[in-house]
Amino acid sequence: MDNTSLQNELIKLKRSHARTKQLYLGSLLLMVIAIVTVSFTKLNRFDLIRAKGIIIEDANGKDRILIGAPVPFSKNRVRTDTALVRKHWASQFDDPNQYMGWYKKYKNSSNGIIFMNEEGFDEVLIGENLADANVGVRMYEISGILFNNKKGWERGGAGVNTSADGKTRQGVGFDDESGEAMHMVTLEDGSKALIIADEKGSLRIGMSQKPGELFQNKESFTGIKYFNNKGKLVWEQQMKP
Repeated sequence: MDNTSLQNELIKLKRSHARTKQLYLGSLLLMVIAIVTVSFTKLNRFDLIRAKGIIIEDANGKDRILIGAPVPFSKNRVRTDTALVRKHWASQFDDPNQYMGWYKKYKNSSNGIIFMNEEGFDEVLIGENLADANVGVRMYEISGILFNNKKGWERGGAGVNTSADGKTRQGVGFDDESGEAMHMVTLEDGSKALIIADEKGSLRIGMSQKPGELFQNKESFTGIKYFNNKGKLVWEQQMKP
């Protein structure tokens, strides 16, 4: 065998050895992965994740989803940055300083999940003991879902409201620029109603089997009533069996 043939054979052997080595290492790596996977499965390592809070970032590194009880602090959240609150919300009022005084009493925390948009405004809140709206302290502790527009102004929600004495009322509602616009409610006194409202007053359609505040009825009532923005009854149509 001449030198050229011998060199070619040596090259083939080296290549064959390299492939065999790679195959061996690959097989060994797969075996290790399989053993570790089985071990984790047997130990149930993936059954539980325990954490006091989770922050999900977007591709640009901005905080977008807050999860916790309460949700963790986020440097990107408008609700907890008073400079941004003054810039975006207080500036919409005739007396920004008065609004900032009110804002100190608002509750910003929630137990559950808050979805924020790219600018840091809360858009969707899900959970219990949810945050106040950015226009006032809630009369009730709310559990359910709330949704806001792109600038963080509340535009609706659905859930259960619990008063300090433990009584509950349920509702689904939608707001607009003037405030509360349309709501379906079941109240703690048994009243059930569809309420359509604007800055001039509210049209209330429903029923109440005993004296109640919503319809200002002293006896059972089924029908429609319209109240002006001062709460005075303007018109009614009662249905009687």
